[in-house]
Amino acid sequence: MENQDAGLPTAGSDSPPAAIEIGNDRNSTSRPAAMRRWMLAAWLTLLVGLIASVTGAALWRSSARTHEKQAFATTAGNISSTLATLIRSNVGVVETLRSDFQMEPGMSATRFERWAKALEGFQPLARSADLSLIESVPSADLRTFLASRNADPAFRRFAGGWIIPVTPNGASHYCLVAGGSSPTGNMGAMSEFLQGDWCDPNSPVGASVLGTTMTQAQVQRETTDTGSLLVFHNIVQGVPVVYVEVAVYRRGAPLATAAERSAATVAWIMSSFNVYSLIQTAIGNVRHLAVAVYHTNPGQSPSLVGVAGRAHGRSTHRLELNVQSPWLIRVTGSATVAGLSAGMQALIALLVGVFVSILVFAVLFTLARSRARALGLVEQKTGQLRHQALHDALTGLPNRVLALDRAEQMLARSRRSNTPVAALYVDIDGFKHVNDTFGHAAGDELLRIVAQRLRSVVREGDTAARLGGDEFIVLLEGATLDAGAEMVAERLLEVLSLPYDLSNLGGRELSLSASIGIADGLRATADGLLAEADVAMYEAKGAGKNRWIKFEAEMQVAARDKLTLEMDLVRALEREELFLVYQPTFDLRSEAVIGVEALLRWQHPERGLVSPLDFIPVAEGNGLIVPIGRWVLHQACRQARIWQDAGHDLAVAVNVSARQLDDDVLIGDVQEALRCNGLDANKLTLEITETALMRDPQLTARQLHAIKALGVRIAIDDFGTGYSSLAYLRQFPADALKIDRSFIGEVATSRESDALIHTLVQLGKSLDIETLAEGIEDEAQLAALQRESCDSGQGFWFSRPLEPAALEPFLRSKRVRAPHSV
Repeated sequence: MENQDAGLPTAGSDSPPAAIEIGNDRNSTSRPAAMRRWMLAAWLTLLVGLIASVTGAALWRSSARTHEKQAFATTAGNISSTLATLIRSNVGVVETLRSDFQMEPGMSATRFERWAKALEGFQPLARSADLSLIESVPSADLRTFLASRNADPAFRRFAGGWIIPVTPNGASHYCLVAGGSSPTGNMGAMSEFLQGDWCDPNSPVGASVLGTTMTQAQVQRETTDTGSLLVFHNIVQGVPVVYVEVAVYRRGAPLATAAERSAATVAWIMSSFNVYSLIQTAIGNVRHLAVAVYHTNPGQSPSLVGVAGRAHGRSTHRLELNVQSPWLIRVTGSATVAGLSAGMQALIALLVGVFVSILVFAVLFTLARSRARALGLVEQKTGQLRHQALHDALTGLPNRVLALDRAEQMLARSRRSNTPVAALYVDIDGFKHVNDTFGHAAGDELLRIVAQRLRSVVREGDTAARLGGDEFIVLLEGATLDAGAEMVAERLLEVLSLPYDLSNLGGRELSLSASIGIADGLRATADGLLAEADVAMYEAKGAGKNRWIKFEAEMQVAARDKLTLEMDLVRALEREELFLVYQPTFDLRSEAVIGVEALLRWQHPERGLVSPLDFIPVAEGNGLIVPIGRWVLHQACRQARIWQDAGHDLAVAVNVSARQLDDDVLIGDVQEALRCNGLDANKLTLEITETALMRDPQLTARQLHAIKALGVRIAIDDFGTGYSSLAYLRQFPADALKIDRSFIGEVATSRESDALIHTLVQLGKSLDIETLAEGIEDEAQLAALQRESCDSGQGFWFSRPLEPAALEPFLRSKRVRAPHSV
């Protein structure tokens, strides 16, 4: 047999290739020279590595220092920007309140408190500021102002309960605190000082609050005359405090001169905040930095407002900003803001470089002394890795990659020698049930046994491979096919149907079967050969399993047609190709219309009207039945509502598939369809086939009880064909049993069918469940059902399924009775 191509193992062997032998006379002669070259390479590597380590360490140190400076600049910039934002926020609050007071002069303490709290919500960074409103009160209005202010609950909260009377001193006006807001709670402790006359030049309060350089009266006059926002700072109760004050002028008054501004002043807005706290907020957890804030009032030199942190170094970052007046933020600290120093990093880099150089030298030195053994070890490991890459880890069989390679080689040889080839696609029937019932360990053991049995059947030169899951492929060529691929398939079915002993893994002795698809003859590619075998395997499964089927061209056409139909069905819903027809349901006693059943149809743009028997199974298989079923629910409920509005009190029945019952969204879909269309729940009936109910009775019962709780009716469709027991039937909250049409066809001519119908109707009556016969096609069938007192029915004798437009005149010509009425 010819050798395999591409350096892969031969087709009949699953063992890795043998390691390459090393050692002959020529190699022995050249080994000393080769060893000397390896030794020289080892020492040169060590020398170059040491030089590179020293050079790299120096470059690393330079780069680390640059990085430290950049890190300092970035950190300082972030701190400065954060602090600048905090300052702008606190100053901005004062400016905003000044505008508010100009728009609303004479603002009460309550009103001022509301404005201040509203600003706190819009500017959360300013919450650390205490705000005060100081009004200029004419002496004539003093008593009225004090009575109104002292009675205001907001002022009393701000003043902390202190109400100190103001004694008239003959002044023309008084500067009195009218209100404020203190998020920090500090103003209550200072309320004794806040209630004095701030314009009294003899008041000692100014010196206590604003320091010894200015009295309160001087501060008020300075703020009034300059027309600018002024900043003062002092230490109050051991805390550095910054005061920001601005005068409020009468709206529209001339402000060109100091005298005009003095005459137009109606109030002052003052904010005080802990500047140390602001700086600490900006610094956060950063160490080795000191931050100082300076401010310059008009006509004055810069003064230090506050400082925090401890600096370790001389690097400086400055940020100048103008927030109503000049501010300066200076950050000082060390370039080493975090982590190891540049020198330490360079030392580590040097040590690592030296270590790596020595390690590489040791490796090369060792290789020079034992090169042959090392090469042999590498070749051995390479062979093992090649084997692992081309074989299935669980079964040891070739995997898909190796199977495709061998199939390509097999086809190439067959074209050269004109010999037959075949591929057998093998799938284990019921493997998923083994996994689900006994666990994956039992499933893995089962696959290993299958692999052993496949090996026992194929001959040397053939290939048995695992493609994945429970799917295997057997490649046959040459002499193996003398008896035909069919005989090999028969042998495979025989050995794979033998019992599997899984008792040691918590299972038991199982008997399984297999489905095999055969594709033979010349093909252009291995993928084409395996694809045809795959198609034939699915035909074998569809034909009842435990058999083999040989590929025929018609199968490919059918598979392609099914795939095309599936792809068209995906687009059918969005292209509005699906529609509903409605078959009326009649009360068999009065023969009045009591409802309709919604039936799905598909108008394909090329195929025409596609039968539900063709596309419903496709939708079930790929899961499209769930969104399609959701659409049917909405359309049926919408149409039922339209008929109700037109005076036809009809119930509508909608078929629900087994896939919809498995999906948890069904209950939500039903609720949404009823809500969106305003339909009463008792006007909707969900029909579920008896076969679907029996797939998982416990799960289905839970779903149906939840649906029944909504008020929706439940009907069991095709009753009598699913072999459900009475015990299971009692679990389901059914309102109606639909007797399958196969029992109705001979009800008037067959005594057996007549007896069966009688039994089903009586069963419904004993369980208090309505009975509905489907498929009534002649008068004799109707008469027989009426004799048995069957409740309702439908069929061509009454009406074929109709579109809504055709059903309207039909309903007008018939008597319509509300469903479920007596």
